[in-house]
Amino acid sequence: MKLKQFSAFSMLLVICLIISSCSTNREVEKLLIGKWNPVTVENLTPNSYQPGATETVKVDTSTEEGTHKEVSLTLPSHPQGKAAQIERFMENEKRSPVTLSIINNQKTVEKVIPGKTLKGTWKLKKKGKRIVIKETETGKSYTFDIVSLSDTTSVFIERLPLGDLKVKYAKQK
Repeated sequence: MKLKQFSAFSMLLVICLIISSCSTNREVEKLLIGKWNPVTVENLTPNSYQPGATETVKVDTSTEEGTHKEVSLTLPSHPQGKAAQIERFMENEKRSPVTLSIINNQKTVEKVIPGKTLKGTWKLKKKGKRIVIKETETGKSYTFDIVSLSDTTSVFIERLPLGDLKVKYAKQK
């Protein structure tokens, strides 16, 4: 008899957990629906490259007559490699609004980056604390951790192969 009671109690507990989990996701989904414009973008990746304000370059100004002369020029330094890619991505991210919608139970996302529009699908994970976006054209998946979410603002941590970005959005009305 105790086994039947335990089984019934366990089933009831599981049903309650499923219902509460679904209700949390529905609330988050309602808040996410709409067009979001980026406000700030912050690089969270520890950056080993720290560009200086300037760098000195030696230039050979030898003439054809055989006069050898070398001049040192001080030029503004530019980030290279991974740091440059992250900076370019951050600049694009600042100009890329995102639209999340649910049409006929299909969750769609559209992100307008300069020169291109990316489309895909999205779903919530980790009890409404993470969004996973799958791009339709390439099949790539992107992960966004929800730091905060309200009717008017949201903050996400975007997980990328280059590094992590913290993006604050404002909802367009």
